[in-house]
Amino acid sequence: MQAIDLQTTEDKFLISIDKNLVDKEFLLNLIEKIRLEYLVRKADFDEEIKADWRKKNKDRFIKPQIR
Repeated sequence: MQAIDLQTTEDKFLISIDKNLVDKEFLLNLIEKIRLEYLVRKADFDEEIKADWRKKNKDRFIKPQIR
């Protein structure tokens, strides 16, 4: 099995991710980001509004990287 496998059906993407690759919390955060992106696109905001919203709200959804 590959670490990440993507399969495509007529109406879906099926993603398999090895549990050793990421933890559950990381995956749930990623899915939430995808869901939010979907909602933004569905709302059909123009690009300027989306960029402004992302700038103001990115800290709510993207945890800062600690190095």
